[in-house]
Amino acid sequence: MTTRPYRDDDIVPARRVGRPAGPTAQGAASRDVIIDAAAGVFARLGYDRARMVDIVDASGLSKGSVYFHFDSKEALAVAVLEERHRRWIADVERILAQAAEGEARIRRLLPAMLSLHDEDSDAWVISRLTQSLAGVPSTRDLAAAMTQRWIDVVAGFIRDDGLVADLDPPLDPDALATVLVGAFDGLKMTVDVLSSGDRDAAGRLLAERGALLERMLFQTVGLTERQETSPLRA
Repeated sequence: MTTRPYRDDDIVPARRVGRPAGPTAQGAASRDVIIDAAAGVFARLGYDRARMVDIVDASGLSKGSVYFHFDSKEALAVAVLEERHRRWIADVERILAQAAEGEARIRRLLPAMLSLHDEDSDAWVISRLTQSLAGVPSTRDLAAAMTQRWIDVVAGFIRDDGLVADLDPPLDPDALATVLVGAFDGLKMTVDVLSSGDRDAAGRLLAERGALLERMLFQTVGLTERQETSPLRA
């Protein structure tokens, strides 16, 4: 199976997540500003404590402008998740597509996922936000679809590279991808709690523990641990 590029229609919103981007460049820019402001507020305060007034203040726009695009905190949270997931999946797919098929590409998987946290501080809040929306009936399906998309992307690369095809007993790429995505998300959330909001410390700890997760993955699929300096430890 060839891993196909991510498309916007892969995720179908469980509900309306705000008005479409305005017909003008200014309208689209305002919508992006609001989404970025909401991501920052959710990262700082958490979904439950965040209020629409906090997001309005952080955006620097008028209350009317914010409510024109998004009518609720829930709609904003969904928009944040959709935008960030699209961007990050595209980034990971681009990085992996540049590597040679086979072992070289699977060795780029976890470093590519870790790089998201170096480049976008909002990445730390997304797992918590996904969990929050998974507990809301109207957005539960959307949260599940976003998580499943990550599993599909990882499973596609594992399957395409033939890394588990000859194992005895056989190993299901989808099962391995589910465990890997779940382990990474769980590790990220654990590190986030242990670091007490210190993003530099969290980044270092995630890289160190991610190296162990990488080693476990390699042993599972029969690869030896890399001898050169790992991007996870650099």
